[in-house]
Amino acid sequence: MLSDDPIVLIGLMGTGKTSVGRRLAARLGRDLIDLDDAVTADTGRTPAQWIRADGEAAFRAVEVEALTAALAMRDRGATVIATGGGTPTTDAAREVLAGGEATVVWLDAASEVLAERVGHDPDRPLLGDDPLGALTRLAEERRSAYTAASAGGLHVDTGSAADADAVAVEIIDRLDAGPDPTWFRVPVRVDGGRSYPVLVGPGCRHGLASMIPDDVGRVAVVTQEGIDVDIDPGREHRVFVVPPGEQAKQLSTVERITREMAEWGMTRRDLVVGVGGGVVTDLAGFIAAVYHRGIRVMHVSTTLLGQIDAAIGGKTGVNLPEGKNLVGAFWQPSAVFCDTEALTSLPSREYRAGLGELAKYHFLGGGRLDELPLDERVAACVRIKAEVVAADEREGGLRAILNYGHTLAHALETAGSYDLRHGEAVAIGVRYAAEVAHRLGRIDADRVAEHLRVLHAYDLPTTVPPGLDDDELIALFSRDKKALDGLTFVLDGPNGVETVLVEDTAPLRAALEVMSS
Repeated sequence: MLSDDPIVLIGLMGTGKTSVGRRLAARLGRDLIDLDDAVTADTGRTPAQWIRADGEAAFRAVEVEALTAALAMRDRGATVIATGGGTPTTDAAREVLAGGEATVVWLDAASEVLAERVGHDPDRPLLGDDPLGALTRLAEERRSAYTAASAGGLHVDTGSAADADAVAVEIIDRLDAGPDPTWFRVPVRVDGGRSYPVLVGPGCRHGLASMIPDDVGRVAVVTQEGIDVDIDPGREHRVFVVPPGEQAKQLSTVERITREMAEWGMTRRDLVVGVGGGVVTDLAGFIAAVYHRGIRVMHVSTTLLGQIDAAIGGKTGVNLPEGKNLVGAFWQPSAVFCDTEALTSLPSREYRAGLGELAKYHFLGGGRLDELPLDERVAACVRIKAEVVAADEREGGLRAILNYGHTLAHALETAGSYDLRHGEAVAIGVRYAAEVAHRLGRIDADRVAEHLRVLHAYDLPTTVPPGLDDDELIALFSRDKKALDGLTFVLDGPNGVETVLVEDTAPLRAALEVMSS
């Protein structure tokens, strides 16, 4: 298994250091540092501007300083560093790399391929008017430097690769950096400097056994009736099956399972694994939080909603007759497996309901998520949630943005007895949040249109079901858990999505009117 030492990509311009670095960082759950960008940010001048103004030698000195700083950033997590083409050509840079406890990967390709990729780029002053000739000369001049810098690392040909992601997968495979190089790995950082991995990809649940600590003797697998997902913890285990639906989330279920765990002889060293959707991970997490005052838990999430939301972040709980999730705890898992293979067997409506929650991530920094393959889309959502959880593990404020679209959604769920899934209600709420923000002058009509584009791309509902009373819905807004000092909404705006106190109900009513047409 690869350590947290930095991975440094070297090679000529056009070999794909930045594009491969971006894919490599995404799959390993690391931060990407582009050395050229770091120099520009630190000095206010691009590499091309440095070379034109002060010569290549002056730029190389500045570049070494940036490389030294990048290698020292271990305290913020593991990194992938994409260097400039000439970075390893100086003795100083090679000494920094040799002493930086880094894995150096030399990306290489034929000069003809590189010339076709980079063309006549004015931001690459070393190419001149003859890119092929310049690249052929640079390849010969720098070969010994690249060979020396990557000693003990890898030499990877990118000339025939299908794309940057294929190169990233090859690097991970050759470095033995994980149980399967095709899975995405996203770290969730929590209090105390601790972090846990979220694996995303088809079949990733089969990596469960390799992630269980050696001191675990017994594994309690909590799952639900009707969930046909097999797992093998690789050691003694028992399966505890709970009823379908929300009825499973009861204190009586917790008592039954924990008593059976005690009779079996489970200790504080052992592990709970939740296999299922949000109901199961909520329940299994709470059981782990209270048994022996807390034992370890891992989740194998089998629904889209669970993979992008419920299984991530450590919120656990069960219901009381007086309300949902009124008894619970924050208890972070040791690992989460978002097996996208399990999504293929979901009923179409349940999958679509998960898309309602996914849609909100487009406006929390996800951009055009609908253009990504499914695995990468799920990983991107997990990454966004992980960043929010790291900043606000116990819901002190920022974590409220994860409820984008939920104010109207919760009101619809409370007011209506019609057939509407949670994710479908959230989709309607996402559009409503955009309409309210537009009427408050926070976003323009194009941004509203983008909300509608995303929702329509996922074939989600965008209008309030008929027969609901606007006064009743507005009254229900005040019961929302964010409503501490009045009607509080999570709204898009110039600073991104944030909580906003809405003192005038006129824009709320105007938005509902549009939503009902």
